[in-house]
Amino acid sequence: MSTKIFRLPKRFIKRLIRRSMIDRIRALYDQKDYLEAYSRHTDIRVERDPHSAVGGMWEQIGQLQFDFLVNHGLEPNHKLLDIGCGTLRGGRHFITYLVPGNYTGIDISSKAIEYAKQLVQEENLLHKYPRLLVNENRDLKFKEFEGETFDYVLAQSVFTHLKPQHIEECFRYIGKVMKESSVFFFTFHKASRFRKSGVKRFSYPSSFFENLAEQYGFEVDDSSGDYNHPKGQRMVQMTKKRE
Repeated sequence: MSTKIFRLPKRFIKRLIRRSMIDRIRALYDQKDYLEAYSRHTDIRVERDPHSAVGGMWEQIGQLQFDFLVNHGLEPNHKLLDIGCGTLRGGRHFITYLVPGNYTGIDISSKAIEYAKQLVQEENLLHKYPRLLVNENRDLKFKEFEGETFDYVLAQSVFTHLKPQHIEECFRYIGKVMKESSVFFFTFHKASRFRKSGVKRFSYPSSFFENLAEQYGFEVDDSSGDYNHPKGQRMVQMTKKRE
């Protein structure tokens, strides 16, 4: 007598796997501090696909970031701090363009930095001596750069995943790594009021950043007209107020 083997349809198995992953990620955010959960979530995504882990559109948005900063004055001799550099979607372009030692990238995901270092080797960029750091403290106090300043600071798709208190911390301390002539560019999701979607997407009104800038001695300017982000992220330029 033959035994008939019952097999679940592949689409059903895929649905179960996806459901299990969603439950796992939600539990992560329920049980851990937000930034710890976010870093672990990113680690998981990087292990699955290092390009989509940072939002996808690897070539398009990587090139978009690079072109934007060059069009806004970034020169090879400038020093750039790339906050939330991820797996170097944009970083690989900046490393190639800048003189050796002038690119610094930092991220809370150890897996992202691990992949970034691997990518630097694969793309023969070791001679550019990029500095790639894991943000072990998971904060935006910039203690890693004590006494150091940068000409340009970039936070692409960073504030889109941070809560108000994290952004306020950034505004409070970022002046430490900026000279009077430095420029900080960051993107955000715009909304009429603060809104959270899912476990890690946040939207803000422009007034939120304007108020923080006023509080901490900065000026902000909407540069979105020069930044055609395919998912509608807004780009803001921030500089220190002139005395």
